[in-house]
Amino acid sequence: MILSFAVTIVLSVLLALSAGRRTTNARDFFAAAGRLGTPLYFLLAVGETYSIGSLLGFPGGIYARGSTLALWFVGYILLAFPIGFVLYPRLWRAGAASGAATLPDLFRAHTGSIALERGVGVLLLAVLLPLGASQFIGLQNVVRALGCQHEAPGASLLAAIVALAYVGLAGLRAPARVAALKDALVLGAIAAIAIAALLHWPRNPTAPVASVLRPTASLSNDMFIVSTILTQSIGFCLSPPTVAAVFAARSPDALRRAQIFMPLYMALFPLLLIVATFALTHQPRPHGADEAFLSVAAQLLPDWGTGLVLAGTALSALVVLAGIGLALAAIVTRNIVPHLGDNAQRRWGFTVIAAYFALSALGAAHFQTLLTQLNTLFYLGIAPIIPATLAIAWDRSLAPRRIGTGIAAGLILGLTLRFGDVPLAGMNPALPALLLSGLVTFSK
Repeated sequence: MILSFAVTIVLSVLLALSAGRRTTNARDFFAAAGRLGTPLYFLLAVGETYSIGSLLGFPGGIYARGSTLALWFVGYILLAFPIGFVLYPRLWRAGAASGAATLPDLFRAHTGSIALERGVGVLLLAVLLPLGASQFIGLQNVVRALGCQHEAPGASLLAAIVALAYVGLAGLRAPARVAALKDALVLGAIAAIAIAALLHWPRNPTAPVASVLRPTASLSNDMFIVSTILTQSIGFCLSPPTVAAVFAARSPDALRRAQIFMPLYMALFPLLLIVATFALTHQPRPHGADEAFLSVAAQLLPDWGTGLVLAGTALSALVVLAGIGLALAAIVTRNIVPHLGDNAQRRWGFTVIAAYFALSALGAAHFQTLLTQLNTLFYLGIAPIIPATLAIAWDRSLAPRRIGTGIAAGLILGLTLRFGDVPLAGMNPALPALLLSGLVTFSK
C-alpha cells in the first residue's frame, strides 16, 4: 500500500517537471501568462472543483447529516457550470485588457482605487485560510489510513514540500499537469470503490438504505438548500484559484469549450453517494465522518489498490493547495505589498506560499471540523464581493466608495448572522450578505 502510494507521488513530481521551462515573469508564474489551452485549463478547473473537500467531504457530510447535503452540494456545483460559461469570458476580457492576474487587480483597474484593491485583497486572504486548512485536514485522514497516525506532523510537512515543488518547478503550469494524473486516479478510485460496494452489499447489511438516506422534509431545510445553491454557485466562479485559472486560459473560446464538458464530472457524485451509503449500512463504521470514503476503500480493495486511492486523494489536495497558494501569493505580492518588481514578486510569492502552507497545516492540527463546514465559511466571505465583481465583468461604472461600503455591509451582516445564531428559518447567511452588498453597491 505504501509502495504504490509513494510511487504515485513521485510520478506526480516528474509530471510537474515535464511542465516545461521555469517561469520568466510574475504573470507567467501566477497565471501561466494566459497561455493554457482548453485541455490544461479544463484539468486545472476540474482540480479546483473536485478537491479533497469533494472527495472526502461529500460522503462524509452524507454520513454525518444524511442525503439533504447531497442536494445543495451537487446543486451549487452543477449551477456553477452555466454561470461560468457566461461569466468567465467576460472576466477573461477584463483581465486581458488590464493585465490582471488576480481579482483585486480588476478592482484597481476598474475603479482606480488602491485602497479598494488592498481591502478586497485582505478579505480574499482571510477566506483562503480555512480553504487551505481543509486540504490539510483531508491529508491527515490519508495519513491515518496509511497507518502513520503518529507521523502526521511530518506527513503535513512533506505534503507542503511536494506542493511547493509543483509551484517552484513551473508556476501554475505544474499543478495543471499533475491534475491529469490526479483525475485519472480519482475517477478510477471512485468507480472501483462504488462497484466493489455494490458487489459486497448483500453481505450482512446492518440497516436498510431508506432509513439512513431519508431526507428531512422541512421548510428550514428547503430554505437552506435553495439559498446555498444560489450563493455558492456564483461564489464558486469567483474563488481566487478559479479566477486565476480563468486568467490563465488562452482565450474565451477555451473557457467556453471547457465549461461545456464540465458537467460530465457530475457522474462522480452518485458513485460517492453509493460509497457513503455503504459506510452507513455496513460494519465496521469509520472513526469519523470525513473518513467514510477511505474506510470503505480499505475494506473492499486490495492493499495496492488502497494505496492508489490514497495517492489520488492526496493529489486532489496537493493540486488545490498549489493553486490556492499561487492565488494567495499573487494577491499579497501584487495587491497588498506595493511596488514590488517582477523578480521580487516571484521570490516573495514563493515565500508567501511556504508561510501559507505552514499556517494551514497548523490550523488543521488544532481545528478539526467537517470539511463541508469549512466550505460554507469560505463562501460566506466570498458572497459580499459578488455584486461588485459582476458589475466589473459587465463594465458598469461604480464609485469605489459605494463598492467598498457594499462589501463591508455585506460582510458585517453575514458574520453577525453566522456567529450570532440569528434565526433565519434555515436560510444560509451568505444570501442576506450578498443581497445587502448588492443593494448598497447599486443604490443611487
